[in-house]
Amino acid sequence: MKYVNKVRGKDGTVRLYLRKAGMPSIPLTSPLPPAGQEKGSPLEREVAALIAGAPPPIAPSTLKAALREYELKSADFAGLADSTKYEYRLILKEFEEDFGALTVSTFTPAYLLQLRNAWAPRGHRAANVRLQVLKNVLWPAIVAGKLGDGDPFALIPQVRRPREAEEPHLLWPEDVVLTVIQAALAEGRVGLARGVAIGRYAGPRRDDIVKLTKAARKGGNFTFLSGKRRVLVNMPEDPALSAVLDGTPSAGGLLLVYNLSGLAYTADGFALELRKLVRALHKVGKINSPGYDVHGLRHTFGVEAALAGCTDAEGAALLGHASPSSFATYRRQADRIRLSNNAAEKIAALREQAPNGGVQNELQKICKTGPVKQAKSRGRNSRKSIP
Repeated sequence: MKYVNKVRGKDGTVRLYLRKAGMPSIPLTSPLPPAGQEKGSPLEREVAALIAGAPPPIAPSTLKAALREYELKSADFAGLADSTKYEYRLILKEFEEDFGALTVSTFTPAYLLQLRNAWAPRGHRAANVRLQVLKNVLWPAIVAGKLGDGDPFALIPQVRRPREAEEPHLLWPEDVVLTVIQAALAEGRVGLARGVAIGRYAGPRRDDIVKLTKAARKGGNFTFLSGKRRVLVNMPEDPALSAVLDGTPSAGGLLLVYNLSGLAYTADGFALELRKLVRALHKVGKINSPGYDVHGLRHTFGVEAALAGCTDAEGAALLGHASPSSFATYRRQADRIRLSNNAAEKIAALREQAPNGGVQNELQKICKTGPVKQAKSRGRNSRKSIP
């Protein structure tokens, strides 16, 4: 039926939506009539009533029109992961409220710079994501030359990450990985343990982890489609991952990762269960932080690849990035770790040379014997002063 779209949810339920140019996507309540019986059906009457009461058409030259075009018709938006679509839709709604009535020609380099500077106090990521989404929305106008010659966004540098900012995801030390896997197995959470191993030793996103099936294991390789851009990842299966997958039961049917009922986790459900386990282990002192999260597993895998000397193209292939430039985040952190380690080794080598060779031994002697001798000395002096 015209303007009626079927959307299948994660639970398998098919829902109907009214989608018409110039109108927001509207959920429909009437059932889909049998084929050939659409005429005069409750669904047809509902659609007609909604269209009749629709607001005036959106002017095609406005940002509001461009926002609708991007959300409803762009192949790039359609190819995004569900979690990314959710985040982008919140930003699209913000853009519509703030700038919807403006014409696309308003977004000159000078105006984009003002927006960048206005968004920067909200954080470097918040500003840069908004710049990227706005560029995606305006791309047809840019190609059509409505914003002048060339790409105006090319003149606007991204907001730099503050030097003092902490890394958003903790790297998982190997002992923490093993402790969490062992704890999950001890509680009978085999699927959770498997998910941790997959995240650490293959690096998929949480949305991908919960969808993986036994088909991912092929001839000694681990293969899957990276969710955001559906990029094929195909790598030799890590022996540590093989040890966990081969050493635990396949209670989830075709699924590699499953909950206590043997059913699929949702991405958020898996992250929540892992967070609970991590916090419980930290509370009893078995791991050193409650901040280890599911994306940190992927981050650890990426930084390890960068430390191993992988190029941006190689790292992107491992992590399922569509562009090699996306690997720069992991390489930046790996470079800091490598530089710090190299500096520490140079300092240690310097101290081994004369005249600093005995500094460590002298410090150990002072720390072990100094306070004791001083205490004894104070004790003798105090006894002598008593008449």
